[in-house]
Amino acid sequence: MNHWEKQLGLGRRFYDGVLAAVILTGLVGFIINQPIFYFPTGLLIIFILGSKIFDHYSGSDFELQNVKHSVRLFPGDEAEWKIHMNNYSRVPMLNGTLSFETGKMVSSRREMMNELYHSYSYKLPFSLMSRGESVVHIPVRAETRGVTKARNLSFRFPHLLNFTPIKMRYKKPYQTEFIIYPTPEPVLGVKEFIHPSIGEQRANFSPYEDVLTPVGTRDYEQGDAFHKIHWKASAKSQSLKTKVLERQVDGSWTIIVNVVEQTRLGNEHLSPRLESLLSYACYLCYTATERGYPYEMIINMRKPQRNPYFYQEKGEGSVHLRHSLEMLARIDKEQRLLPMDQLFHWFGSRGLSSKVVLIVGEIPDGTLDKLKDWQSKGTVVLQVQMDGSSAYLRPALQRGGA
Repeated sequence: MNHWEKQLGLGRRFYDGVLAAVILTGLVGFIINQPIFYFPTGLLIIFILGSKIFDHYSGSDFELQNVKHSVRLFPGDEAEWKIHMNNYSRVPMLNGTLSFETGKMVSSRREMMNELYHSYSYKLPFSLMSRGESVVHIPVRAETRGVTKARNLSFRFPHLLNFTPIKMRYKKPYQTEFIIYPTPEPVLGVKEFIHPSIGEQRANFSPYEDVLTPVGTRDYEQGDAFHKIHWKASAKSQSLKTKVLERQVDGSWTIIVNVVEQTRLGNEHLSPRLESLLSYACYLCYTATERGYPYEMIINMRKPQRNPYFYQEKGEGSVHLRHSLEMLARIDKEQRLLPMDQLFHWFGSRGLSSKVVLIVGEIPDGTLDKLKDWQSKGTVVLQVQMDGSSAYLRPALQRGGA
């Protein structure tokens, strides 16, 4: 009950008025010595006592099951949302209405919701029997990328005696959240421009070998390099043996998403193509995961943390991909922007360990020197260039990085 705030339909003035009527009818019956006036007096007393008892016990011991839970969807996916409530009191709460709001990232059946300016409001019939549990089943459909929760959750039900509504407002944040991932949009040219280089990742097929990491020997074959002969193994077996070296590559990526655009006057604003930028970044994350490449991702929106921008450390695999999709989903248009030159000031001090840098979005003139510096050190710097509804990779410094 500590998580709910009760708002009674009838206030103290009403009960003061009823009490005054009790006193008045009682005095009239006593003065004129007519017992019939005691009948309405008794009814009013029963009404006051019953109402006060119901006011006290209704909603006094019920809880909303509020376990932290995330529902992850892509636009167009459907799921069922269950809201559980338990009433531990002997007083039922019947013919009520459960109300809340969500963002427009998810929707439900039209008869369940009304559209507001930035959200959907829901009003669902709901009753709680004495010492009972009720579950509301809400079909939801993912509409657009983003993250949303139920907010302004309340339960309104009529008083059993005076029929005025009693409102219970939930004071805690509701922990179930809907995470709608961006839809990956293909980027052309990944195979043409991105090739693995020598590094520390193990690979079954690679033109690069680590001469310091032999993994076995095999019989010598004509054409084997002299430095690959394993002399100790050859002496033991009385025949020439060749070292089998571990093949290694470095396919690591750094994905930088620039959600800021500049006007001709140099003013910066959120890119109107934000959703496309995030969808292309999503595709690059999928591609890196499919190829087994580790990657890190940076988005120039501010966060009140150690890194003042959205940053995912380098990693690989399906779990890393899920974290990437969740970070992309949590980008909100209302968040503050971080210009690219400031991003490079913060991020540049860390150093760059990837062999490939992929920039999704515009490349401001103020970042060209940094890109040239990376490129001079052997890093491949590419930009996702958008052309209408499609996108393709190109060298980032081509045409001055415009």
